[in-house]
Amino acid sequence: MLCLNNLYLTIKLDIKVTMVIQEVMRLYPPAAFVSREALEDTQIGHIVVPRGVCLWTLIPTLHRDPDIWGRDANEFKPERFENGVSSACKLPQVYIPFGLGPRLCLGRNFAMVQLKVVISLIISKFRFSLSPKYRHSPAYRMIVEPGQGVQILVERLKQC
Repeated sequence: MLCLNNLYLTIKLDIKVTMVIQEVMRLYPPAAFVSREALEDTQIGHIVVPRGVCLWTLIPTLHRDPDIWGRDANEFKPERFENGVSSACKLPQVYIPFGLGPRLCLGRNFAMVQLKVVISLIISKFRFSLSPKYRHSPAYRMIVEPGQGVQILVERLKQC
């Protein structure tokens, strides 16, 4: 019975960590944009895109659109992913931190597993809080990064 309880707690923790990672990746995707070239004349809604034109999609814009994610689109709310990506927003195909379709990042699953392991190890040994000196200023370059760095206060947890 103890093993089943531990398994249940482990699964619940994994789900919570996954939700947090997904929300962080929504608000601060690893890449700021994706670009695609139209290989033939293409119509998108009422717009005709001629062959050879490059289309750039700004991922942070998609990930923060209130029409897709709701009025709280700019808020950190991991619970929006409680029932998976398909329930988190009106159009789940706009959640693209790792790309989408045939150009989906091959390392997505490995990256998610690595993130979960690293986060679990770190939070089991340390407590983190933002320094009062921290100023939120994401910089959207080739990747999304903190524009002025991140000042974090780290406290080692006492081991039992």
